[in-house]
Amino acid sequence: MSTQTTKYSYFDNTPAWMMFVLAPMALLALVPLLNFSFLAWQNLDFKFFNIDVLSLGGLGQMGDFFGGHMAAFAGSLSLLVVIFFTFHQANQQRQFFDQQQYQQRQFFDQQQSQTNQASMRTFFLEGVNQITQWDIESPGCDQCMRLLDYYGRVALASEDRELLLILNTVITAKIRKNLQGENGSFKQSNYPYACKALDHIKPLREEDGRALAAQRGKKRPKA
Repeated sequence: MSTQTTKYSYFDNTPAWMMFVLAPMALLALVPLLNFSFLAWQNLDFKFFNIDVLSLGGLGQMGDFFGGHMAAFAGSLSLLVVIFFTFHQANQQRQFFDQQQYQQRQFFDQQQSQTNQASMRTFFLEGVNQITQWDIESPGCDQCMRLLDYYGRVALASEDRELLLILNTVITAKIRKNLQGENGSFKQSNYPYACKALDHIKPLREEDGRALAAQRGKKRPKA
């Protein structure tokens, strides 16, 4: 079971309602900073050539003024960051667990499909063995044809194309004549699924023959 990780996009995974909530909060967070800048521009007078400005009281007032405004701005900004990344952390964890559950379901479904396919092939091979035994005892007998018709129906209903090719291994010349109506005692209408399976087997064999010829052509050394 392979795990594929994709890069998380904060912009694509941020819902619209969160953008509408965070945008006004971000603007409100700028209010203390803008207020500080405006008041500093209007009231502060930095006299670098007057040494009395750097007195302890003056520095204390400047510190209180600067700290009061910047603390409000930093607190608001920190709240925005905490809300934003807490939401996305929870969203990432949810997506990770959803992906894990999806991959686990895929894995178990694949295992179940393989188990069902193996069980079907085992059941089908047992039926093919019964057809072979009846055909050895009495070539092309009625019981053999009935079994062939039943397992032909099973093969046609299955999505496994190999079942038809397996069924083809027990269709002897005698059975083929019966299915083609060359034997007067057997009628094609009595074994519709066996006849239909025979029709489906022919194109499968032709397809495999073309694939084998193409593979041999690739392996053939160039002169």
